[in-house]
Amino acid sequence: MSEVADPTARRRLSDADRTRLLRESAADVFLRDGYAAARMDEVARGAGMSKRTLYQHYPSKAALFEAVMEDCLAPCVMDMAMEHHPDLSTALRGMLAPVISHLVEPRQVEVIRVVVAEVKRSPELAGAFYRAGPGRGAGPLERRLATEIEHGRLRLTDPEAATDMLFGMAIGAVHMFLLLGLRGPPDGSEVERLVAEAVETFLRGALVAPQG
Repeated sequence: MSEVADPTARRRLSDADRTRLLRESAADVFLRDGYAAARMDEVARGAGMSKRTLYQHYPSKAALFEAVMEDCLAPCVMDMAMEHHPDLSTALRGMLAPVISHLVEPRQVEVIRVVVAEVKRSPELAGAFYRAGPGRGAGPLERRLATEIEHGRLRLTDPEAATDMLFGMAIGAVHMFLLLGLRGPPDGSEVERLVAEAVETFLRGALVAPQG
């Protein structure tokens, strides 16, 4: 990391740059060593900074891992414009496909593997994962489903459960095989096909038939 090798260059870094470098280094260390064995001094060294600087930004290893999880899941924010697309099928596909494409990338799969492998020994990882992802509240997909339910266009009652159902239909089996190392990541065309089939099946069962 030549940009931080020189102490003068380190002093010129903004807080945002320091945060980015620390998170990148932390992700490398967590993926290499696992959560329990990861050492904060290794993270600081990888970022070209002192442990003091690291602890000024992240007071604990748990807080640092949560930041890594946020980076892993942040691109999962769905397209706000697609939430309001007039065609429901198009809207659902447009919101789901980019998120699933991100989650099946090798680095994201590796981060989730760390959580799965070590959550029993380090239960704080479950909270970190929840706050970084599901705990951020209802997203565009859930809001759109809630609107459809409210207007009587879907024969469902719980938008959150419906969101989980649709998401699981689109990615569940593939993600499990990825976590187990039984297959490689799907390419863009496979993601589009998986999402399209999941949305079609979901709507076939949930849509209220038009009257008359």
